[in-house]
Amino acid sequence: MSSIEVLRSQDEKYRIRPLAITESECPMPGMTHLSGFGETTTSTGYIWYIEGPKENIIVDTGGKAETLSMLGFPAKDIQSPEEALDKLGLKCEDVDIVIQTHLMFDHFEHAMKFKNAKFVVQKGELEYARNPHPLMQYFYMPTQNLLNKVDFDVIEGDKEIVKGVQVVLTPGHSPGSQSVAIKTEKGIAVITGFCCIKKNFEEGIWPVTPPSIHISATQAYDSMLKVKEIADIIIPLHESTFASKEIIP
Repeated sequence: MSSIEVLRSQDEKYRIRPLAITESECPMPGMTHLSGFGETTTSTGYIWYIEGPKENIIVDTGGKAETLSMLGFPAKDIQSPEEALDKLGLKCEDVDIVIQTHLMFDHFEHAMKFKNAKFVVQKGELEYARNPHPLMQYFYMPTQNLLNKVDFDVIEGDKEIVKGVQVVLTPGHSPGSQSVAIKTEKGIAVITGFCCIKKNFEEGIWPVTPPSIHISATQAYDSMLKVKEIADIIIPLHESTFASKEIIP
């Protein structure tokens, strides 16, 4: 039985709270590789809270609009992590586990606010973040100083985090991008481990369109097909429509 089949067989049924942190407008080709020329899209940055486990688990810590804007992505802050979690009756220090989809700054910049959390990260991602290729330094440099300050739980490959929550290695966007598969009442919801929106999963030239930021477009493409195969609900990391939703599903 595969790990996803095991996940499907489990009794746990959780929900996901999308907590919008930042918002930016960008040209569509900034999200969709070699497509969408002349179009623009809204890219939203989130913290995702998994509701149901006894542990307080979030996916990613979010980043700062100031850093996004400084690096050429005009953005605005929607709310701070403190404000977002306060709406759930939580504080940052209440978080037990942070699952890092990857370590680019807009997903990791608020890491030090979660001082009691263990951060789940892929070994390949952490190694790459410490010494990124010059082409990708842009996305890792703002938070490289955090890498020796965080309590990492370093893993390799697919792994169950708690019953009903599993990480799935989905490289291509970065070497250790990991998606998060969550058992819900409507099947398996997958928070993608790579920066994309719904349009990346729509049929176009290809069945899926890789993210424009990648270390390997072909590897990212294969990872997207993997997510599409296992997910009943796909949650693209930067899809703006989730900002207006309180809960998934």
